[in-house]
Amino acid sequence: MTSTQKIDYLKLFSVRLEYSKALLKLSIQQQSLINQDDYTGLLDVLGKKQRLLGQLDQYTRQLPSLWEQWKRERSLLTLEQRETCEEILSESEEVLSKLLEIEDTSTKSMVDRRDRTKQQVQSLNQGEKVGEAYRDSLAPVTHRHLNIDQ
Repeated sequence: MTSTQKIDYLKLFSVRLEYSKALLKLSIQQQSLINQDDYTGLLDVLGKKQRLLGQLDQYTRQLPSLWEQWKRERSLLTLEQRETCEEILSESEEVLSKLLEIEDTSTKSMVDRRDRTKQQVQSLNQGEKVGEAYRDSLAPVTHRHLNIDQ
């Protein structure tokens, strides 16, 4: 977009809000799937999130200096337009804050599950080693046999 074209901030910020809400919805689903240990469903949700983030990135790349332009041009908008845009931006920030909180919780949940799985695998490996050591220590006794030909 060139500097001579006027940016429709209301539309732009509304679209950004909708993307944020969609991401929040997917993150809530993600946390639920993590809690249910549904990793197939989780992969599906992560794919949807990746596509949505790609679309959002494409959309925002069109206006790389959006925030600077907004700061310069917001005073040119009518009071009603400016207030509506600021309300949308405020709501977007609330949604993104919730999104970050849920993402942090999801990350912690996945790290905890990974660590527990690692501990379980280590415990199984140790148990297997103990079993092998126990079996080896009994081998001379359990493999004794009576040779009647002597």
